[in-house]
Amino acid sequence: MLAAQDQRRKQPSYTMPFFFEALELTLIWVVFGIFEATLDITQWSIFSYGLAAVWFLYTFYKLQKVLERQTMHKW
Repeated sequence: MLAAQDQRRKQPSYTMPFFFEALELTLIWVVFGIFEATLDITQWSIFSYGLAAVWFLYTFYKLQKVLERQTMHKW
């Protein structure tokens, strides 16, 4: 168990941040779909568009910060 965690810390993962970004975008769609009672994005209100856009920008900001921290360690 400990060796697996050391390996994960030494080699950066570029696929996992994008996987979690996709999951969070799906979460945004589902949450506002439930809030608006329809999963069709074209029928959402302006308020939902605004909140979804802010949430999307925040997740994109988090993704950038995670990708900036991905460095290859030499130890």
